[in-house]
Amino acid sequence: MSIPGVRMSRIISSTCALQAAPGDRALAREEAWQQVEKMSEAMIQEKGLLNHAQAALLLDVSTRRVGELVRLRKLTDFTFLGRKYVSIRELWDRNKQDLKAGRRPRRMGQRLPGQSKGAAQAPVREYAASYFKKQREAANERRRAEFRKKWREILKVRRNERKG
Repeated sequence: MSIPGVRMSRIISSTCALQAAPGDRALAREEAWQQVEKMSEAMIQEKGLLNHAQAALLLDVSTRRVGELVRLRKLTDFTFLGRKYVSIRELWDRNKQDLKAGRRPRRMGQRLPGQSKGAAQAPVREYAASYFKKQREAANERRRAEFRKKWREILKVRRNERKG
């Protein structure tokens, strides 16, 4: 439903309603009261509603994760007056499940070393490590040879100073 003369969605923010003409404000106010009544009914059915920040605090997750749970349909989303809420009843149910963070354990077939990506990449890592190790050892050997050469020159100069 839209307000005559003003193109708006069904949910009207209070700021837009205040900027509208007086006749349009009355219609916006009436729609807001209807939304409040629906919200009151939903609160009774769901034993209360909380915004995403409050739900995140209770579930000990981030607000972004609460939004993700809503998108995954693990929690039901309620939108009233342009604000999003979730059900306290669903939060209690989810909290009772005592879910742990992280990924679920792999199936037995995925645990076998021949089928995992890490096992397939092991030879590549070993090869790369041995290649770089060989490069490093060659560079160290060159530095040692230069150091020996300079040290011999210094000793030669000292011997000549003692003789002379």
